Amino acid sequence: MDAAEQYLAGKPVRFVGAHPMAGSHKTGAASADVNLFENAYYIFTPSDLTSPDTLDEMKALLSGLHARFIEIDAKEHDRVTSQISHFPHILASGLMEQTAVYAREHEMTRRFAAGGFRDMTRIAESEPGMWTSILLSNREAIIERIEDFKERLDGIGQAISKGEEEQIWNFFNQAREQRQAMEIHKRGGVDSSYDLYVDVPDEEDVILRILELLRGTSLVNIHINEENREDVHGILQISFKNAQDLERAERLISENTDYTVVIK
Repeated sequence: MDAAEQYLAGKPVRFVGAHPMAGSHKTGAASADVNLFENAYYIFTPSDLTSPDTLDEMKALLSGLHARFIEIDAKEHDRVTSQISHFPHILASGLMEQTAVYAREHEMTRRFAAGGFRDMTRIAESEPGMWTSILLSNREAIIERIEDFKERLDGIGQAISKGEEEQIWNFFNQAREQRQAMEIHKRGGVDSSYDLYVDVPDEEDVILRILELLRGTSLVNIHINEENREDVHGILQISFKNAQDLERAERLISENTDYTVVIK
């Protein structure tokens, strides 16, 4: 923002920083999704070069995305995204790097990695060039988040070392309550999807039968959890783009099969 204001000063240009809070770790035209920005936040960071009518024109131009527009100060934007977007990518990539090294001596590490590990490291597949640029453009805020996290890791590490059961329990319980209270359970966050888990038997054509029931329903992804089922609700995981499709799928599968269906 500072560079834009400096470079464009005195020129007949109206400038406003903006980007959607939605995306995917996948790249290329084959991964395009016409509904990618639907109900996601689209952030505007007005500058000194933003005239009163600029935002209205931008919202009209981008209305076909069906996004949720929001305005925020540029510096506050950098602080917020350093915590909930930039720093998580560092964690995911760091965990993958640590695991890859650990797996050299403990070969079963890769095989035992289950749902929790998969969910935490999905974004480690993101495009490295883009994230290198992002981190270098928001250094101060990100470094502050890294230092803060180091202290938190040291704190729980000391509690484990000393066997402080109550402190460890509070650590997990507070995190659980805080996550349940966040809006990540509502549509409008990053990469939002709606997941349904079906506990299916190991029988021929059972998955084809379920997909036939869901004919006409838009699916985001299908995943078969077959090696390690720790912390997953069922062997077949189906992701949908919206709550309506999720509810329809739950109803159809429950009415036409005796499989256990769980919504997460």
